[in-house]
This record gives sequence, structure tokens and C-alpha cells, in this order.
Amino acid sequence: MVVSVSGPMDPVGEPARSGRLEPRRLVAAGLAALALVLTLVGCFFPFFNIEHRLSFDRSASVVLVVVQGAWDTQLIQPNDQPFTTSTAPVGIPLLIAAAILLAATIVCARAAGLRRPVTLDRWLSTIGSVFLAGVVITAVTLAFGRPVDGDSETTLTVGAGMWALFAAVVAAAGAAVMSHRVQDEEVPMSGDSAFAEMPTPKDGISITVLPPEPQPEVPDYSAFAPPPDSGAKERD
Repeated sequence: MVVSVSGPMDPVGEPARSGRLEPRRLVAAGLAALALVLTLVGCFFPFFNIEHRLSFDRSASVVLVVVQGAWDTQLIQPNDQPFTTSTAPVGIPLLIAAAILLAATIVCARAAGLRRPVTLDRWLSTIGSVFLAGVVITAVTLAFGRPVDGDSETTLTVGAGMWALFAAVVAAAGAAVMSHRVQDEEVPMSGDSAFAEMPTPKDGISITVLPPEPQPEVPDYSAFAPPPDSGAKERD
């Protein structure tokens, strides 16, 4: 195998483009964008509706409804104004997760056409999915950590915001998985499909593997073979 260096050295700072988009990175970018949209949608809808039915005696009961959202928690009592508290909001961590997912979407979309392997998209998609999952787990823990003293019957209903966040976690995890499934050997060096499986060296120099040279034809010495062309030898 003959290895030769062809063309000028590629600049280290700006990877060249292959002219063919990598489908797995495109899927990762789409899933990250979907997770971003679902995260933002979840910030504006309630997470849980928790209904506490308090029974102080056998004849009377009081219903207390707790509506938990991303920015505040409302306490709704019968014949009274709703009381709003903003303790331990999870809206700010959700916005941070959305910012990470936005960066992952941009990097995955740009990396889909790059020639050299890129690891930043994997890091961002993984960090975004793990961080978002942690925020959602925290929100669920806050919902189940509101005990009510006395004899009460509790009914919990999952709101549209939490369903959107559950779907966002699944989409973000899918983006992380798809970004990690991109192999370095699958990234083509150029638009030619013949070099699609050839890895790029770490020193940043493009290497071209030349095809084997054609072998000369073996002369046929059988009785029915035509005589060799003597004119070619005389011209030589």
C-alpha cells in the first residue's frame, strides 16, 4: 500500500466539509430541537394538581388544591382567594437546560457536514439530557414532598407541563444516543464515496491511499495464440 500526502495541509482551526450530511447527527439535532421546544412549553403549564380532602369530622370536609408550576405554587381554598408562593422555583434550571439543548442543536447541525470527528456535540447533548432529567426529578420530588397533617385523602393529577417535560427528557436522551452512535470511521474525508470508510489521522493531514497499480497481462504461449506485435518493439 502506497501512502502519499496530497494537497496542502488543512487548517487546524476550521475543519473542511465533506459535501454529504451525516444522517445520525441530523437526527440528533432534530431531537435536541424537539427537547428544547418541549422544555419551553413545559415552563408555562402546571406540573401537578394535588387535591387534599381534609376530614375534620364525619359531617364536614375541606378540599385544598395545590397547583405546582415551574415558577410558583398556588394554594386554592374554598371560599378564599388563591394563595401564590414562589418557593423553590424550577423555571430557572429549566431555562438553563433549554440553553444547553439550544447549543447542542446548533453544534449537531453544524457537525453533520464536517469532515473530521467532532466531540462537542456529544458532550452538549449528554450534558443537556442529564441536566434536564435532574430538573424533572427534582420537580417530581417537590410534588410528593408536601405532606398535609391530619386525616386527608390526596389525589394527584399530572399536568400538561410535566407531560411535556417527560417527552423532552425522552427526546434529549435520544439526541444523546444518536450523537454517540456516530463513528469516526464513518465520517468521509471528501465527497468521493471511495474514501468514506477511511479515518482521518490525528495530526490533521489528509492522507490518500492510492489504488494498486494494474498488473501487465500474461502472454499466451499456446499454439492458437496470435504472434506478438513486433512493430511495437521496433517503435521502442
